[in-house]
Amino acid sequence: MEQHYELTYTISKNLSPEDAAALLERISSLLPNAIQTEKGQDFFSLEFYSSPAMIEELENKIKLESQVKKHLIVKKLAMKAMKVRGPRIKKTESQLAPEEQKTEKVELKEIDKKLKEIFDES
Repeated sequence: MEQHYELTYTISKNLSPEDAAALLERISSLLPNAIQTEKGQDFFSLEFYSSPAMIEELENKIKLESQVKKHLIVKKLAMKAMKVRGPRIKKTESQLAPEEQKTEKVELKEIDKKLKEIFDES
């Protein structure tokens, strides 16, 4: 089964732009369905799909390229689908659960009066 990989490699700063383009073409020809994702002055990054068995062979071929200073091949993980959140809608008081509904404010004097009634009865 083919998996998603990314190859990033650096080249010598002394390499001419024509030689760098030729190297990129040679390396791209080694990769099935390579897509260039980034390009710098002395580094390149390519994404491709390949079977895991082909990766070791690819590593050996890249090591033979004397103009490649360093390289790294990493397996890219599949992206998970994200939930799309809609705009938050403020609920009206009638839509709230009974425990979420607002309670009336009671004056402190009324609370004291109720407490006296309760304790006087006992």
